[in-house]
Amino acid sequence: MSLLIMPPFKEMLRRAGAVRANFRERVIVNMAGSLIIIVWLFLMAVAGIFPSIADKVGVSLPQSFLLGADVSIPLTLIILGAGIFGLVDDLLGSREYSGFKGHIGALLKGQLTTGALKAIAIPIAAVFAFSVTETNALEVVGNALLVALFVNTLNLLDLRPGRALKVYIPLQVIFLFAAANVLGSSAAVLAGIALALLIPDLREEMMLGDVGSNILGGILGFCFAITFGWSIKLAIIVILVLVQLLSEKYSISSIIERIAVLRVLDNLGRRAE
Repeated sequence: MSLLIMPPFKEMLRRAGAVRANFRERVIVNMAGSLIIIVWLFLMAVAGIFPSIADKVGVSLPQSFLLGADVSIPLTLIILGAGIFGLVDDLLGSREYSGFKGHIGALLKGQLTTGALKAIAIPIAAVFAFSVTETNALEVVGNALLVALFVNTLNLLDLRPGRALKVYIPLQVIFLFAAANVLGSSAAVLAGIALALLIPDLREEMMLGDVGSNILGGILGFCFAITFGWSIKLAIIVILVLVQLLSEKYSISSIIERIAVLRVLDNLGRRAE
């Protein structure tokens, strides 16, 4: 479905003026990641309609049809929350401030930036999402922190074509096996949407935008939160916090360029300069 929608969706964004210069100063279509919201909501609608039709004709569908029932609402709230505030950043954000330190510093001076708005609103959306199925306040807050850190990390990575998706897709594939009983087939659906975005991203035809990287980060944070125990989640939180601190002092791109294995993987499939 994503592949069918992609060409008219890309043209719609172009006509609407949703374009931006990338790291090579090539002006290309931006906010392609909003496709995730469209496809996901369509599949949610299908998942809601088909069981009632199946019941009427006497067909029994598996419990995991499209989604694990227990995660459909909170996961959708994460996707919408991360996507909406990422879209606000794409449409209204400026490059006057960058990084967590820059946006929070501006906020402390009384100036609300779209980056600071994301840093506040997405964790709140995550708390609301996890509160739907979880009653333990510490569990809810901890999981929301994990989502927020993943959102910011994927945002930091999405500075070169395909980089964020190259991190997201392998991790999402893991959940096909590690959390199949909880996520149902939603992990496959989400990995499929990401694969459809990978080639145009690598070819510098489209950019995910903040809306895309935020959604990818939100999904990963959610999947990790519901799949693993706190022995693993705490370790991941520490690693992600270290990534945030490292990014305040050093360029993620320059670090990747210095490490041969990361450099090769990062350039894989990308257009030559």
